[in-house]
Amino acid sequence: MILGYDREIWKEFTVKVPVTVTLGKNYSHFLLTGKSGSGKSLSANWYMYQMLHNRESRVYIADYKAGEEYEALEGSPSYASGEDAFQMVKDFYGLFQEIRKNRLHPQIHHTIYIEEWYGFLSYAEGKDKKLKTELMSMVGEILAVGRGLNIGIMLCVQRADASHFSAGTREQFQTVICFGRCSAEQFRMLGFHGELESNPSSNYKAGEALVLIDCQDSVREIIVPFIENEDVLCKQVRHYLDKQPTIAELIQAVAEGESRISSV
Repeated sequence: MILGYDREIWKEFTVKVPVTVTLGKNYSHFLLTGKSGSGKSLSANWYMYQMLHNRESRVYIADYKAGEEYEALEGSPSYASGEDAFQMVKDFYGLFQEIRKNRLHPQIHHTIYIEEWYGFLSYAEGKDKKLKTELMSMVGEILAVGRGLNIGIMLCVQRADASHFSAGTREQFQTVICFGRCSAEQFRMLGFHGELESNPSSNYKAGEALVLIDCQDSVREIIVPFIENEDVLCKQVRHYLDKQPTIAELIQAVAEGESRISSV
């Protein structure tokens, strides 16, 4: 999956050099951070398009804020907005549990994308503090052990405070992408050290980011391609979502064995 193109090379030579990761055991969990307007949600849409188009992963979307950038996805069984997003996370966790319980190792990667994690948790806490704790626990468990089961999380949040995650699970993201202007505190809580001096993020435009990837020697600066027609991109994502099995179908497939879940 292409995360973006090397920003420095593009600025100097106008040449696109992709910065990539391969979904699977080493790269299952992605954390996207950045203030409103930094381009993280549209970039996430592009990432999900790649996953689906290139058959790198099945994707299920929990969009609590019901953002207009995902309006074309409404009605798809692989997309849930508003309060329905809670059930989507619970259902995906149920799939994770079944795969783990049956000791299966699906050949196909499965990803849940969670939009606006902080707002999601805040709303859950307002309804029932136990619901917030439950959500954090489910996400934390998937982050801790999902990688070995070909189960991943792509989580989008404006600010990745430790209080938004179960103890230690924030460190389980193998790829951290920080869009736009970000405070020194935010950089350091994400695992960046000393990059502020050499990478003045205040100059970053929407869709430009710092990327921290496990097992790579240094931080990368990237530019995510400008999407001229967001509606077309979203409709393409919808096309692929509607062709993939529902979570309920996958859970049923797990009961029938590994060969079934790999071929659904």
